[in-house]
Amino acid sequence: MSEDKTNVFQALIKRQPDFLDRPLKDLLPLRFMGEVAVNAYRGLIKRLDDLPLSMKEKESRLKDGQDAGKALLMIEARIGELLPSEEEAQSAAGKYGRSKQTGKLGVPEFKAPPMERHQRTTARVIASHPAEVAEVIREAEENEDIPTKTAVLNKIALKAEQARRKETEAGPIRIKGEEFIYLTKLQQIVAILPSAPPKHLSEHGYIAIKALALLIIKRLEEFKNETHGATNKNLSGTSTRLLKGKKTAGPDAGNRG
Repeated sequence: MSEDKTNVFQALIKRQPDFLDRPLKDLLPLRFMGEVAVNAYRGLIKRLDDLPLSMKEKESRLKDGQDAGKALLMIEARIGELLPSEEEAQSAAGKYGRSKQTGKLGVPEFKAPPMERHQRTTARVIASHPAEVAEVIREAEENEDIPTKTAVLNKIALKAEQARRKETEAGPIRIKGEEFIYLTKLQQIVAILPSAPPKHLSEHGYIAIKALALLIIKRLEEFKNETHGATNKNLSGTSTRLLKGKKTAGPDAGNRG
């Protein structure tokens, strides 16, 4: 069965070397098949040493798996480039409604793909981090492993955390009082919270975790605004300009966080 899953995807990408030039609607099913194939390859690679195959055959299977992983990352990045903005997606959902069965955008008149919001976010993040994608691919080749989306997301999160720590160590944080306490609490949460939820959740576990996740999202709704000044008139003009990306004379000019 795993052979079929891997062979179908490999045949498609080899038969269509220009697959990245295809429209979004064609890339989505290719992405789904790629995910199935990569998962199958990962399972195969884990037990490769126990299979009655020659060294040449094992090397060939590993390379096929790595090629599939690279192709899936390229497809994911391309989808992220082609996706409409989240504002457009939400506008379409409000105008046409959502499917009660799936909760996904499913409107023929609208070009948004039937992807969940977190899937759209993942695609956009991968598309905007080509350097990290290249690093993961190179490291997978060096370690005889398969490059994956999870590895890319983990690397992006690691670099962001390293940058935050470097910035903190470079000088004192220029906020104090309640702001400093709030920031510290958020940093503590980010430090201990895994980058992704467990792959396998029970029904009760999912309900309990989702309730807390929604509560956290609700408490952070204030930060969905482009600038805090839109709702809080006490924000200084300098801070507002900084959040909007305009140059300031201060040492933090250009750092938008």
